[in-house]
This record gives sequence, C-alpha cells and structure tokens, in this order.
Amino acid sequence: MTQTGPGCHNIGMSIEKTEGENLTRRSALSALVGAGLAMGCGSGKSSETSSDAGPDGTSIVGAGDAAETGTCQVTPEGEIGPYFADDSTAGFNRSSILSNLDGSATQVGVPLTLKVTVVDAKKGCAPYAGAQIDIWHCNASGVYSDISSEGTSSDQWLRGTQLTDVAGRVTFETIIPGWYSGRTTHIHLRVRSSYSDASSTSDGTNTTQCFFDQTFIDALYTKVAPYSAQGINSTTNAGDRVYSQQEDGASVLELTGDDSTGYTASVTIALPITAFYDASAGGGGPGGIGPGAGGPGNGAPPGEAGSD
Repeated sequence: MTQTGPGCHNIGMSIEKTEGENLTRRSALSALVGAGLAMGCGSGKSSETSSDAGPDGTSIVGAGDAAETGTCQVTPEGEIGPYFADDSTAGFNRSSILSNLDGSATQVGVPLTLKVTVVDAKKGCAPYAGAQIDIWHCNASGVYSDISSEGTSSDQWLRGTQLTDVAGRVTFETIIPGWYSGRTTHIHLRVRSSYSDASSTSDGTNTTQCFFDQTFIDALYTKVAPYSAQGINSTTNAGDRVYSQQEDGASVLELTGDDSTGYTASVTIALPITAFYDASAGGGGPGGIGPGAGGPGNGAPPGEAGSD
C-alpha cells in the first residue's frame, strides 16, 4: 500500500463562542458550512490552493499557512482514556518511542514518523513553544505498556514526551498501532500548556486522538505482518465513539509512504483544544465510559471497561 496526503483533517473554526453559549459539534459544523470557513491541518498549502471534501460535506483546506494567515483550525477534543501514564521521568523525553527507556523490547510494526506542530489560537495562530506533548498508543498486538492489567507495568515502549521548539514542533518515531476490542485504531496526544491544568487527567482542553483511513487499516491488518495475525478489527471508525461522536471524523491522519519503508504524517494542534461532543448523541462523553468501551486485550464486554 502507498498512501499520500497532506496531514490530519482537523475541524477549522474561526468563530468565537459567545459567553455561556453551548455550541455543539453539529451546530459548529453547520456554522462552518454557512461561513465558508476552513478545515484541515498540516498540508503546508493555503486555503486558496487546496480543497477537498470533509466531514458532513464541508470543505477541507490546507492549514499549513495558519501562522501566516492568522486563521486557526480547531482541534477537537478526544478523551484521555484510562491508559494514560504520567511519564514525567527524564528518560521519557525522547523522539523515538519504539523501546523501553533502557532500549529493550523494541516494538515491531510498520514505521510511522509523526510530526506535530502546536499553534496558539488566541494569538493569531503563532507557534507555541514549550508545550509538552505526550504521546501513547498500543502496539501491533493491541497492547499498551505500563499497564498492570496487561502485564506490562515494567515497560515504557510506545510512550514519550517532548517540548515543542520555537517553531512549535516535535517529531516522534513510532509504528502504526494495532487494535483491541471496542476501539478503532488511534493515537493519543496530550498537550500541556498554559491553557490546561498540567496535572489533570480529565481536562478536555489538552487531549485529542488521531485516527487512520479505514481502507488503509483494513488492508494493513489483512496483508501486513505482524498486524495480519489479528486480522481486521470489527470496530470501524464509524462505529467508534471517539471518532464518530467526540471528533466527528475530523482527525484522520493522511500518510505519505509505503508498508516497506514506513509512513510520515503531520498534525497541527491549535490550542486550546475544543470539545465538539454533543451529549444528546448518546454514549460516553470525553473522559467517560460509554458504549463500545473495552480495554486492550482484556476481553471486556462493551461498557464494562474504560475506553481508551
């Protein structure tokens, strides 16, 4: 498989909420359509030169020039889930998260280079330097490290942090994640900044999740080892609560590369991260437990374990 694309489609919104206004996910998207506002992230192209079809039929445009134009792409909130670990030890500050801190237990899978840029939506989309980016996701077999119920409490692979540089950027070297019961394929990102409580694990202004194209992951899990050992995930993107309800399908990474050499993707995060979750849609809201929840590798029926 060869994938090409500009980055991660994040919902773009330059509308300011009035005080006390409850702007739901759907109403926000409707406002975007009516105003002709931008969507998208990480393409490096301006809205005048790049356009595509996005969620709910709205247009997707490149957000690479956000800092130059002063127009920010809203980053949708995705719940932190129960498998976050507060990795504040110095060794976790690293670009390659493939192994344990001592270099052991290197995880096998298709390589992924994930480039993250953080901008400040309150300051003309200027680069946000010094934000702490936490990243964590499961391995090719659907297992998380540093989780006692997984038997991995002494491991630290596929977890790491970095501080954004003066351009608001960090790069992580990892692998394409696998899957586990109740969730589609995803990567967690947490951004600690002046907009969030650094110690909080429920503050929605600092967590989001990125996803992968459904056709891509279905082919990967069918044809490419070690993912093919598990086969295709029965939970699709459309059936995943975080993807469909919390983020409305707005954070799909577009990849450049192939299965042999690996892939590269870029994502732009605009702070503060914004909740589009509509409680009337049902299911668990950000940080909660809802239908389809299930821990990695624990076989828990839907609703009996925290979703990650």
